[in-house]
Amino acid sequence: MFILRSLPNLPLIIIMGLALVRSGAALAFELPAPATLLNEYSLKSQNISVIEPHESKENHAVMVRYQAFSMTDLLTKWFSDSWKLPGAEIVFFAKDGYRSDVNGDKFNKYHAFLAFARADGLPFIIDNTSQNQYKVPLGPYYLIWANQDNQELQRQGAYNWPYQVNTIELHGSSENSLLLPQKRTQYLEQGLSDIKTYCLTCHHIRGVGGKKYPVDLLQATCQWANSDLKALIRSPGRFIPNSTMPSLGPLLPPKESRLIIERVVNYLNVMQTEQHLSCGKKTIPDSSIKSISKGLLHSFGTYSRFNRNKG
Repeated sequence: MFILRSLPNLPLIIIMGLALVRSGAALAFELPAPATLLNEYSLKSQNISVIEPHESKENHAVMVRYQAFSMTDLLTKWFSDSWKLPGAEIVFFAKDGYRSDVNGDKFNKYHAFLAFARADGLPFIIDNTSQNQYKVPLGPYYLIWANQDNQELQRQGAYNWPYQVNTIELHGSSENSLLLPQKRTQYLEQGLSDIKTYCLTCHHIRGVGGKKYPVDLLQATCQWANSDLKALIRSPGRFIPNSTMPSLGPLLPPKESRLIIERVVNYLNVMQTEQHLSCGKKTIPDSSIKSISKGLLHSFGTYSRFNRNKG
């Protein structure tokens, strides 16, 4: 990985970006303070109104106006046109190890911005109710999307809205080779796409993904019966009171959410089999919660008891 702490000359960026994306390596940019982007990089900020997905409910939209930079302007400034290459992914890392992967095509399709303050002067914080976190600082940067008049972006909810962002990386597609089994199918590849979107923001597999939890997701879910794991993904709060793990796709149609969960669990099963993990009996009865590995508790949060019938 190459890490940039200042902006090199444009020809060097083009050469590095093309080489790295094609090889699958990463080019990282550590974000400077907003004043540096405004003054040294001659970028202009804009006031952008969005439906804040972390605070909005299905029938109640919360509007917030942020001060932000155009994301396409920033990407072009840092990576030239390399971020537009086929297979290019823009990866956002937060201070707590959270990770959000965004396909380069999405930035061409929708308008994205890197926010650094609220335009109304109020504190740069949110209440992330889906993760039971309140007055969460958003800085230094927060990726937002112009979703006010876009139903598809509204339907996606808070996915690809990482906050506390301090580093942005340009990736190729080689990471996927680490995350796919030897016998690949289109169904498994779709499962990988789903798990990168919904799970590898916080969790990781084979070293790829978020760094919020120390245990590999394949190992962490190894002893869970499929029915219990699907229920956990659908509604974490039933298993882990006050969990910071959000429900998968709460704004998606139930059928679509169910199909995504099916693909995620199938993907985990296939990968666990390929790695020959010693999972033992894949069930976690109510009476044996204490037998769950410490890694699983770390991975999915701390809780006192397992109640399959709760809620």
